[in-house]
Amino acid sequence: MHHISHETLKRIYQALANSLNVSDTTTQEIVSSYEAVGNYLGNLEEDLDIKIFPQGSMALGTMIKPLSSDKNGEYDVDLVCQLTNGNNLSDAEVKQIVGKRLKESSRYFQMMDPEGKRCWTLNYADFHMDVLPCTPKLSVETSTAIRITEKIEKNVYGNGISDPKGYLDWFTRKMRHVYTEALQNYAEIRKMEVEKIRLYNLRTPLQMAIQILKRHRDIMFEGKKHRPASIIINTLAARAYNGENNVYDAVCNILENMESSITRNEYGELQVLNPTLRQENFADRWITEPKRQDAFFSWLKKAKKDIVEDPLNFIDGLDSLKNRMTENFGSQVVQDTFEEYGNTIQDNRINGKLGINPQGHITNAKGSSVVPVKNHTFFGSD
Repeated sequence: MHHISHETLKRIYQALANSLNVSDTTTQEIVSSYEAVGNYLGNLEEDLDIKIFPQGSMALGTMIKPLSSDKNGEYDVDLVCQLTNGNNLSDAEVKQIVGKRLKESSRYFQMMDPEGKRCWTLNYADFHMDVLPCTPKLSVETSTAIRITEKIEKNVYGNGISDPKGYLDWFTRKMRHVYTEALQNYAEIRKMEVEKIRLYNLRTPLQMAIQILKRHRDIMFEGKKHRPASIIINTLAARAYNGENNVYDAVCNILENMESSITRNEYGELQVLNPTLRQENFADRWITEPKRQDAFFSWLKKAKKDIVEDPLNFIDGLDSLKNRMTENFGSQVVQDTFEEYGNTIQDNRINGKLGINPQGHITNAKGSSVVPVKNHTFFGSD
């Protein structure tokens, strides 16, 4: 029985995260598309001072390739459309102004779905974009909170509160030192000013760990109900992240400690609070639909077994690990992972950096950093 070395697992999980990541081309396509929507809306309503910015996985840099069975295998892009001067508008007006403007464009009109509860959805070739109309929410303690509108029934609207910018800042603070290092590396390699670099340009161990967890969840819940929400996984992962400098250690630590940030309210019900908006419980549907809470805990248990325990315990060599990973992450992704892993070993041999340690494990003799892999700019050092 061969135990797989820590070094090997670090490389394989790094390659897995790279295989799940969205290509630079797709990212560029998404960014150009939402900038175009922003310019179109902004030019029409100058007095409202319309600002568009991404939220969710696009903003956090945790977007992954969709399963081919998902809604035609499309990416899901979330955009905030803020009417900065729209505080005196009613909830219905905020929603309808944006919808009306989009319908006035012959291009966007053809791409639109019927009105959603909170968003207007535009369908592109490879992704769909949910545009969330909102205004700043002035009466709360956080300066970045927004008032979102909710369609309750025909012509009846209410409102809610959210804080995507505050969340993004919180998420970034949770990985302070690896983030700073990643920013500097990216700026040097691309010769860019740091101000222009967005979180989705970077690859930190926390972002990669979340990508791996989300894909594991997607495979487990393919075609099933009650799939755990990404926002819950993101929040618990960021709270548990402890500055690990590689994705394998990060994902193992996160799975071991995720549960400890789930709190209880005064009625003993479990909650996952929004760190920047305490009145928002991301797990509120666990209370109304207890099956969702059960689904989350059964996913967490399976993820611990598949990601942390099995690779250390029963795996008889790399082939067996590859088969196991194929069940948990999908065949194409795992194919790409092992191809990239093979290439990093190859590059190492060529560079004469490999030594074989007494147990017969291949190690990186200098004990330096994870080998750079194509197009990615952030690697944790050992």
